[in-house]
Amino acid sequence: MTLRLGVLGHGWAAEKHGRGAIECGAQLVAVAGRDKTRAAAAAAEFMIDRVTDDWREVTRAEDVDAVIVATPNVLHAEQCLDAIAHGKHVLVDKPMAVQVADAKAIVDAANNAGVVLLVGHMWRYRDEVVAMRDRVSAGELGRIVRTRGYGIHEKWGPDGWFVDRSRSGGGALIDMGVHAVDTVRFLLGDPRPLRVQASVGTAYGDYDVDDDGVILVDWDNGTRSVIEFGWHQPYLSGIEADTELFGTKGYARIWPYPEMGGLPEEHAAQPMYTAQMRDFITCIETGGTPLASGEAGLIALSVVQAAYESARTSTGIKL
Repeated sequence: MTLRLGVLGHGWAAEKHGRGAIECGAQLVAVAGRDKTRAAAAAAEFMIDRVTDDWREVTRAEDVDAVIVATPNVLHAEQCLDAIAHGKHVLVDKPMAVQVADAKAIVDAANNAGVVLLVGHMWRYRDEVVAMRDRVSAGELGRIVRTRGYGIHEKWGPDGWFVDRSRSGGGALIDMGVHAVDTVRFLLGDPRPLRVQASVGTAYGDYDVDDDGVILVDWDNGTRSVIEFGWHQPYLSGIEADTELFGTKGYARIWPYPEMGGLPEEHAAQPMYTAQMRDFITCIETGGTPLASGEAGLIALSVVQAAYESARTSTGIKL
């Protein structure tokens, strides 16, 4: 049976998820967005007949089996919970919520309802990231002592709701840093965070969110992770989700730029979104747990929230 998907949102992420769904043979049946003109344009691109500015018409529709949530961050919790309450499987873009309590409520609701919940940490599906994870798990680098991860935009940053704290829940940390957090956790075999310290600031724009910072995470496997994030940075020390690993037997980096002769041609390429969608559909069919599970999204968000609290209080936060 063909999976029938409804899409909440009409931006860049919605397009990536929607294209992945089509490439996996799913059917997109409805699009919802606050800007009905943009929603209609997105629907036309994917040949979807139904367009609405009321997202509840999608989460409650009888002919929708699963929902893609790719809206401003502050809407994620309410939309996910409503979709789950009406029996829908959910793929929600990162971050899964802006508060850890809301993220936990989503995970609990999905577990209780027996539906599949996947959080859009798509770097878990990128070939180079998976290859590095395999090298680490095989012991090629020995025990990983320290990592350095990145979530950087060089000389540019987003606008619109991304720089409005009331809609985004934060800035570059919750936008970019969260990917670096989840990626290094995946590479290390998904350890749990024990302590988070952070310095977070605003340097490059006139808005009420962060655009620069560094966090330090102590994991329960003994590894320490430094994560740098920012928008409008003058120098690209590391693209989004890139990670360096320092082990007792050696060093490695996901994208070793000098050896490659430059950056990957398509960094945020479609194949990892398609692979993520394929995992989502497979888990719906089999009752399995996605690689980018609700639990993974919850832990990544808990590190982000602890980092904001650490920066606010100038203290380390235990988790």
